Amino acid sequence: MNKFIGVGTLPRNGILNGSDKKVLRFTLATLIGRNKKTKKDIWSYVPCVVFKPSEGTINLLTVDTKGVMIGLEGRVNTSKYEAKDHTTKYSTEVVVDERSIRLLQVTVSGEPAKDKVA
Repeated sequence: MNKFIGVGTLPRNGILNGSDKKVLRFTLATLIGRNKKTKKDIWSYVPCVVFKPSEGTINLLTVDTKGVMIGLEGRVNTSKYEAKDHTTKYSTEVVVDERSIRLLQVTVSGEPAKDKVA
């Protein structure tokens, strides 16, 4: 079974590509732990993609989204391609089920709430 379930914040606005076949790419920042020595949080940045997103999803993920906390489900997809310099490149991303995206937390100012994520 290939299923990803994630909760995290959006470190920057998503990017919409294409006109007929729209593709929305964004990054989900998830807290994965804390460094015991430095006491700093350790984050993982998960590349995500939504194919044929609705206008509502486009607006949710591309306009003033920095710091917004969302939850989502999808599947992990790995692809291989040839770069312009003729080297083989690999890409791993989460293909998000658009219906699963949930806005979880944001303050009135648009800044993330200061509550800790468990």
